[in-house]
Amino acid sequence: MLFFGNHGDYEVTCNFFSKEGQTIAKKRICHNVSKKEARDGMRDYVTNRFSDIIDVAHPIKVVAKLTTK
Repeated sequence: MLFFGNHGDYEVTCNFFSKEGQTIAKKRICHNVSKKEARDGMRDYVTNRFSDIIDVAHPIKVVAKLTTK
């Protein structure tokens, strides 16, 4: 995958709901990864870190945008 040039730095934003109904947004920068890897990594981070407060009835929305240097 490295040879295709689809790796870069992505700003990844994740929005989800807590069990209390609050909207929570987290943002991270992922370096030297593909867009899919950045989204999947953020989804894994949020589900592991916030597993006790995530409302599973609502979807977790993850958006990755290529950053400019």
